[in-house]
Amino acid sequence: MPHIVWMATPDRLIEYVNTQAVEYFGLPPEDLWGWRWVTVVHPEDAARVQAARDIAAWARAPLNLECRLRRFDGQYRWHDVRSRALKDADGLIRKWIGTATDIEDVKSAEAGLRLSRREVQEALILLETLQANVPIGFSLVDAEFRYLRINETLAASNGLPVADHIGRRAADVVPDLWPQIEPQYRHVLETGEPVLNVEIERTSSDDPGKTRNWLESYYAVVVEGRTIGVGAIIVEVTQHKQAERTRSELTQAAADAMAAMVEVRDPYTSGHQSRVASIASAIAVAMGLDHGTVEGIDLAARIHDIGKIGTPAEILSRPSNLSPMEWDLIKIHAQAGADIIKGISFPWPVAEMIVQHHERLDGSGYPCGLRGEEICLGARIIAVADTVEAMSSHRPYRPALGVEAAIDEIVAHRGKLFDPVVVDACVALVRDGQIRLEATWE
Repeated sequence: MPHIVWMATPDRLIEYVNTQAVEYFGLPPEDLWGWRWVTVVHPEDAARVQAARDIAAWARAPLNLECRLRRFDGQYRWHDVRSRALKDADGLIRKWIGTATDIEDVKSAEAGLRLSRREVQEALILLETLQANVPIGFSLVDAEFRYLRINETLAASNGLPVADHIGRRAADVVPDLWPQIEPQYRHVLETGEPVLNVEIERTSSDDPGKTRNWLESYYAVVVEGRTIGVGAIIVEVTQHKQAERTRSELTQAAADAMAAMVEVRDPYTSGHQSRVASIASAIAVAMGLDHGTVEGIDLAARIHDIGKIGTPAEILSRPSNLSPMEWDLIKIHAQAGADIIKGISFPWPVAEMIVQHHERLDGSGYPCGLRGEEICLGARIIAVADTVEAMSSHRPYRPALGVEAAIDEIVAHRGKLFDPVVVDACVALVRDGQIRLEATWE
């Protein structure tokens, strides 16, 4: 038997033990005769065990308790101790028989479970505290897109209390927002992949005239390998977006002011830079570049000739061909332009695009003779836009050559001077009427 078994006299002196007891206490049976088992009880449990034993003897009732018993190696282990009286016909106690079952592993498991439960409870309390106090929105929806949890921050942004969300479909709670967020929810639910940093714009529920911006991320909630719902973490970035827009407006205003300085000195090419910017932006969009990259190319194109502010005005407006020396002076404008704005901290490589906008794929351009991929993409786009606009517009030394001549020029040098992808995008835009050169500028 895996239990300690003993038999004792009415006054609890041991007169029999089984093999398990002998092995557990490490003593031969003869050394245990006349022994009181309570002597091996843990000191912290002794008083409690003695009191329970006395009550059981007085009441002639069974003894059931848990206590720690000392093993042969000095280690104390928890046991379930049970003892019952054997009585004669007159009801007098003749023997006590008892067992002790080792429950140390059970007690350890119970302690671990209690600890785990406490840790889970603490984690839940921490989560609830965070959800209630941090300025970040949290929500959890099930596979039917019903709200299971949502914190006050996100609920308030929807204009409803938390209770009015729980159990309702997101499409019913935020019908105006659902078309924007549904694709993200479905993607996560169907693939298990997260969707990160999606920008959402909506009007404010407490101020209908105000637009608010949110950055949202969505995660799969997985239980036993199965996606059971979608969690969302939502951060309001309205102030950041407003600051971004303000900075962009200031940057554009500064760029326009710098462009105006060049045009004052070269009235014959007035509007050239802004037209190049329009063409370059259209090409960049057609090539599938992101909004930020397009914005940077547009800004660089608006001031790509800023370096001409240092070129003598009589050279810029001369109605005849220039001498080699005068052409060398003109060529300085690319590097000069980059030098002028190099101290300005733009979020895009504006100086790089300005200094490279006259570089050519075969290395025949200036000022550095760069080749192929050595030339940044923005500069390759501006180069095509600059060529098309210049040839389509009037110059002091020649009349406008026309759109077809400009298109023939970039197509003829496609892959040699100009990036073929950029050329193809520009030609397609002109053919589709999205870039209208003659009607506007000739």
